[in-house]
Amino acid sequence: MPYDPSNTPSGRPEDARVEAAWSDLQRDLDTLGRQLNELRNHSAALGDQLINRVQASFDQVKGRTMQWQDLTLKQFDELRGSALRQAGEAQNAYGDVRARSQEAARQVWERSEPLRQGAMDVGEGLLRAWSEVRASLGKAAGRLQEESNKASSSSSDKTPGSTV
Repeated sequence: MPYDPSNTPSGRPEDARVEAAWSDLQRDLDTLGRQLNELRNHSAALGDQLINRVQASFDQVKGRTMQWQDLTLKQFDELRGSALRQAGEAQNAYGDVRARSQEAARQVWERSEPLRQGAMDVGEGLLRAWSEVRASLGKAAGRLQEESNKASSSSSDKTPGSTV
């Protein structure tokens, strides 16, 4: 059974070129066959034995060509199928790696929750401590200002020439 190129997926530029080349070869073989048939009609002039040998050679070449075409196209289909299968396997492997990566990222996120909570607690504690330090510094500055005011007012009371 000869190979039927219409059973293969086409539409690619390479397929069109291959099909055009096979069509050209088939057309050339058909032309040669017609010419041989015309020679057969003129066999009286050439002799039956020569015509029969040329016809047998032609049939042999045409048969080998068809076998080679069938074999070549089947090999192309096998290669295409193998490539598609390998691409599918690669895509599956990529999907598996992506799923494992997502799971690992989720686990790392969950395990780091105590660290994030601890960092938030430390940050909040620093804010409270800073607020308390600011308030304490403000009170201390206020006391120093009061003492400074008292000291300056008591020194102005003791200034010579003052009437107190």
